[in-house]
Amino acid sequence: MTTSSPVRDMFAKILRQMLVLFAVLAVGGSAIGFLAAGTAGLWGALLGAGVVGFFMVTTAAVMLATADRPMHVASAAFIGSWLAKVAVIFIALLVLRDETFYSGGVFFVVLSLAIIGSVIIEIRGALQARVPYVQPGATAGGQVDRSADGTSPSEET
Repeated sequence: MTTSSPVRDMFAKILRQMLVLFAVLAVGGSAIGFLAAGTAGLWGALLGAGVVGFFMVTTAAVMLATADRPMHVASAAFIGSWLAKVAVIFIALLVLRDETFYSGGVFFVVLSLAIIGSVIIEIRGALQARVPYVQPGATAGGQVDRSADGTSPSEET
């Protein structure tokens, strides 16, 4: 089990809120899509929610998994997962582009609402997080001061 950190707490909160947004979009979008465009609207909303869920949850999960890692590791994981997701979505959209069983308009609306909602969630989460700028107890050289009297290891003889 990993210990809690401000960054990990922030990503966990964002992940929980993203899951709520996903559920609201899936259920609400399906109902409204069905009322607006029939079965095609239902499928458009479900496909849109699937894309949304895939992007939201994997991004938040990667960031949560790398929250305590060095910045270069977290960035590499984020970019790598983003490239993989784009490839998967590109292939899925190529397969679906000529299909008529779903409403492209409902699909677009669900995706648009998801993008707006996720940006709001991420910005709010980052602004409300209590993440320190510096590591408490770190010295100028980046080493953590572990002595009881506050002197750094290099000052001791």
